[in-house]
Amino acid sequence: MRLQNTINVFAGDTRNQARQTKEAGEQAQKAQDKGKNKTFYAGNFLVEFPLRDRIAQKKAQARERAMKIVGDAWDADRAIDNEIKVRQEHIRELQEENKGAMESLKEYKQMEDELREGFGVTPGSQEQEDLELIKRSRKSGFRATEEEKERLAQIRENGMTEYQKRALEIDKTASYYRNIVATNNGAAQEESDMIEGIRAERNKYHPMVEAQSQAEQVLAAARDEIIGMVTEEAKEHLDEEQEKREEQAEAIEEKKEEQEEIQEKRDERQEELEELIDHMPVKEMTDLNQTLEEVKQQVQKVLNNVNLIEEDIKGAKVDLNA
Repeated sequence: MRLQNTINVFAGDTRNQARQTKEAGEQAQKAQDKGKNKTFYAGNFLVEFPLRDRIAQKKAQARERAMKIVGDAWDADRAIDNEIKVRQEHIRELQEENKGAMESLKEYKQMEDELREGFGVTPGSQEQEDLELIKRSRKSGFRATEEEKERLAQIRENGMTEYQKRALEIDKTASYYRNIVATNNGAAQEESDMIEGIRAERNKYHPMVEAQSQAEQVLAAARDEIIGMVTEEAKEHLDEEQEKREEQAEAIEEKKEEQEEIQEKRDERQEELEELIDHMPVKEMTDLNQTLEEVKQQVQKVLNNVNLIEEDIKGAKVDLNA
């Protein structure tokens, strides 16, 4: 059955005092009885029906889902922070390792200087320049000029000096630490680039903001579903009440018709009784010595002739003065 009137649903705090709940329910019932806009107080159904449990379950599910959305985003954000921290810590470790390597390189540089001074080689001499050229030629990626190629050929042809040989031994050991520094610097730069990339990516999407928005949408959808549940419950209840009222009205109408039929029969029998009394002899009606019981007996005798029963004339009045 379709409801013709408006239904207002108040899904307020169901923990209000019993008196407030009762008053709201009575007001709703009065509005229904008047046939005007029907006001339904949801608190009544939360008390009388299992709707309270369904709403509580729906709220719990929505809260759990919203918390999971925010929690997952939070965990992902913390995972990103942890990754950045791990990479930063790695950079610090590389830097600490480089500090030790640089200290070792300083020591080997000092040993070379002492060796050079011991052999009496000056920094700008040809022997020292040839040593520096030999060092560069041993590094990966070295590209010699034509002049450098010619000089290297002459060194190989003439052979290296004792100073150059011993200096190259020291440089060979020192190259181990130079490789450590170079490798660590490259790794530290890669970690730094990764950190910058992670931060740039995070700034694009704002996962926590999006998660909060999604959580709010989940809660709003749950509120809409709860309102729909309460509204539907109200409609079903009002439909049932309307059907009951219609059934009661039909029963009342049938009873009224039955009473009217009975009254009509009573009226007809009353008229017949009056008519019979009118046709009775005057002497018998006015005889003061005749008792009321005699009159009743005579009337009963007449009524029996027309197939009437005593119950149908109970309460009928006989005017003995007529």
